[in-house]
Amino acid sequence: MKWGVASGMGVSLAAAVLLMLPLFTSSTGDIRHHGASKARGWRGSVAPADVTANNSVSNVTAQLGGTAYLHCLVGHLNERGQVSWIRKRDWHILSSGKFTYTNDERFQVLHGEGSEDWTLQIKFVQKRDNGTYECQVSTRTGIVSHYVRLQIVVPEAFILGSGEHHVDLGSVIHLICIVEKSPTPPQYVFWYHNDRMINYDATRGGITVETEPGARTQSRLTVRGATLKDSGNYTCSASNTEPASIHVFVSEGSNKMAAILRRNTSAIHGITSSVTCILLLASVLVHFVVR
Repeated sequence: MKWGVASGMGVSLAAAVLLMLPLFTSSTGDIRHHGASKARGWRGSVAPADVTANNSVSNVTAQLGGTAYLHCLVGHLNERGQVSWIRKRDWHILSSGKFTYTNDERFQVLHGEGSEDWTLQIKFVQKRDNGTYECQVSTRTGIVSHYVRLQIVVPEAFILGSGEHHVDLGSVIHLICIVEKSPTPPQYVFWYHNDRMINYDATRGGITVETEPGARTQSRLTVRGATLKDSGNYTCSASNTEPASIHVFVSEGSNKMAAILRRNTSAIHGITSSVTCILLLASVLVHFVVR
C-alpha cells in the first residue's frame, strides 16, 4: 500500500508523526548493530554484533542504477512497535512500519514476520539518493536511531595505454580493459572492432577474450597475426558502464612514424581538397559577378 504526501507538507508531517510515534511503539524496543550475516541474508558491509547500538552508523555502497539495501536490526519490539525510515537531507519520512509515505515507488520496506531486520530497499538508485538515512524507533525513554550512509558509485571503464596503439604487421594486438568502481562485477564485457563485435568472430580467427571479474574487472583482447584490415577503432563495452575506446594502427615495419605520417597526410589531403573546392566556388561566383 502506497501513501503519497505533498512535498510542501513534508516537514509538518514529519514533526507530527515523530510526536505520535511514542504512542504506538514499544517501551523496550532497541536497535541492534546490523551487518553481513549469511544466515539472515543481510547484505551490509559491517561485521554482525548482537548489541544495542543507539546512534550507530554503517556504510552502504550501491552502483548507479542498481538496488540498495539499507538494514536496521531492531530487537525487543512488540506488536505495537513502529520502525520508521527518514531521509536526512530533507527530513522526509519514507516509511513507518511497512507503510511507505512517498510517491517514489523505488522505495520499499522489507520485513518478514518474526524478523528483527527492517530493510529499506531503493531500486534503480540515482545520484540524488546519495546521503544519510535514519532508522528510528521511539520509546518511553527517548528515540533510538541507527544511521546508514549510502554512497552511489558510477563504474568506469578504460583501456590501458594512450588513445592510440601502434603494432607491426603480422604481430599481436594486445589490449587490456579495466572496469573499476563497480560493487558488482559486469555480467559481460564485449569487444568491438569499429562497429563489429569480435568476441566470437570465427570468420577472422585468431581472436581471444579473457575476462577476470572482480572489484577491478580485467578483460584482455588478443588479436594474432595483425593485418592492415585490423587497423581501426577498438571498443570495450561492459554491461554496467560507458564504453571505452582506443585506435589501433597496424603498419608495415617497426617504424611507427609511417602510420602517423599516413594519417597526417590523409588529414592534410582532406583539408587541401576542402580549400580547393572553396576556391573554385569563389572563382565561379566572381566570374558571374563580373559578367
